[in-house]
Amino acid sequence: MSFNADFKREMRNVVKDVEKEINKTWKVDYKGHSIEIINQIKEEQLIIDGMTVDRKQRKSVLSHMIPYSKLSGILELHDGTKHKVSVKLGGYVRFRCIVKVDHETVLDDSMKIEFLPWDHKEKIVLFIQQQIQTHHKIVADRLPDEEFLFDENEPRLAPGLSDYYVDERPAPFYVKKLLKLFEKQLNHPTNETRKKTYEKIISNNMASRRSELIERFQHEQWDESLVQQEALWLLEHAAHREVVKFAVTILGCTNCEKHKELLFTIGMHEEFTSYVVCALKNGTIQGNEQVWRLAKSVDGWGKISAVEQLEASTPEIKRWLLTKGCENTIMNEYLAYTCALSGDLEAALSEDEISKELYDGACLIIQALLEDEVSIHSIEEYPNASSVLCHFIHHAHKHCQAIEEFYPILKINEFLNDDQEIWEDRLNDSWTQDDHKAIQKAVQPFIDDSRWPKLAIDTLQQDFSSQALKIALFYRLDVIEILFALLEKDPANSEIYFAVMDTNHHQHIRELCTFAETHLSLSNLSDDEVACLQYIVQDLYEHEGVGLPLIQAALRSDDGNLQYHALSVLNEWSPLYSQQAATRELIEHISIKTDDKEDRKLAKHLLKK
Repeated sequence: MSFNADFKREMRNVVKDVEKEINKTWKVDYKGHSIEIINQIKEEQLIIDGMTVDRKQRKSVLSHMIPYSKLSGILELHDGTKHKVSVKLGGYVRFRCIVKVDHETVLDDSMKIEFLPWDHKEKIVLFIQQQIQTHHKIVADRLPDEEFLFDENEPRLAPGLSDYYVDERPAPFYVKKLLKLFEKQLNHPTNETRKKTYEKIISNNMASRRSELIERFQHEQWDESLVQQEALWLLEHAAHREVVKFAVTILGCTNCEKHKELLFTIGMHEEFTSYVVCALKNGTIQGNEQVWRLAKSVDGWGKISAVEQLEASTPEIKRWLLTKGCENTIMNEYLAYTCALSGDLEAALSEDEISKELYDGACLIIQALLEDEVSIHSIEEYPNASSVLCHFIHHAHKHCQAIEEFYPILKINEFLNDDQEIWEDRLNDSWTQDDHKAIQKAVQPFIDDSRWPKLAIDTLQQDFSSQALKIALFYRLDVIEILFALLEKDPANSEIYFAVMDTNHHQHIRELCTFAETHLSLSNLSDDEVACLQYIVQDLYEHEGVGLPLIQAALRSDDGNLQYHALSVLNEWSPLYSQQAATRELIEHISIKTDDKEDRKLAKHLLKK
């Protein structure tokens, strides 16, 4: 995000804090009559007996530089006598509300204006606790501080992902200063010292400073009970996620056995799982068991961090790693290598007989290791690959019955049939020529089995399956009519759009664009429809003039990636299309309104063509 955008967001947050701090209502009962004063950031009101009798409006926050505001009105008593009500509101350090009826003061109230960063905001740990108590899991993963961190249309990262984007910019004195402030908080726990620590925490991110924080903390000789007291205070009051991360990290540097259930609950939200894993391992007695328990309770980036830190110390953990450890909602490829090694997949598959559960787990792991385009660690890095694949094919004779069980065998076949030059590089201590030929021979009967192409078509006719589609394409089956029939039933299934576009067949693509133009809500795209449009637009470069209404819809959308691809496609096409009145108007709008420099540059270039 640009400096200007950051500054605007920070100013917006400051205004919100000021607004929440000074919004207040006072009520006075005077001889059976109601006097109510409402103070808001841009307005003050005097209400007598339910009727607004005076109001002062401010044009901006800066108008609060005027220290006091005055309101007045007339109060008529039951005996018919009239009395003047006057109100004086304001102040810099203390905010006062003075109400007089004639010359009698009936209210004189004041409050200190502190602007504590945790005040008037939803508390994060309580937000998590309430979800766990009600649902036994996290059902709403957007944290309460998101409105302060992101702009309205800014895309959110999946919980826990931001910690993988570590800030590499040096901050040589940040941790040292933070711990000095925390020490003052320990010795004198007041709003003032806590505020300074809190503000220092949220000025940076814990992901990039965690290792240094732990290392420096371990050299301090602080009273552990005081450390825990203030860490727990921060957890109770934290309205910003970085404060939760700091407090969990500090708590984990102490003996936190009695707080492990609180930590576990916080770790159920995947934004904090990796911090809780570290705390449980370092600060509790059976930390690894708690990490395993947590790994079984999360399924995204939290599970990835938990499994990576989990020690396969028992046969039960090893089996879980092989049967359940790899699968997650992000990508199985992130954990396949870890689970294969830590769970000892080679030893498990070397048995004469294995359970269906273990076979299914091995399917996921092997398939993920073979997805070479996205795998973090591929099959080539796995030291026991030839032995594992050989054992796996042996067990497939008993367990391979369905499409999803055959798919890993298809991937093995593709791997074995890579170019000869690639295999010359692979042949080493773990792969011999004899291994290669033996596994090829073992796989071939599965490939030759005529039931798989038929089952692939039958599966696709029922519902879309990416695995069934790949199997059908492997056997060179024509599935285009089936794909369009599936689209009729599910017009916003982005995977089907991708499959049709992947054919790179001009007529199929033209028909797909016509379908999308009549079945997608081009004037108000849903998230699913944006994904569909993305797959179409990004591959229209070589199909000049096809899908112009879709290009225009992409230009109108709020999705920056979609806009960029639409502009890029128009840049490859003849100027005839970008100079059409409707298209040109959309390009002009982007050239003026977008914050993205590349989009703005591309839009201006198109306008000059």
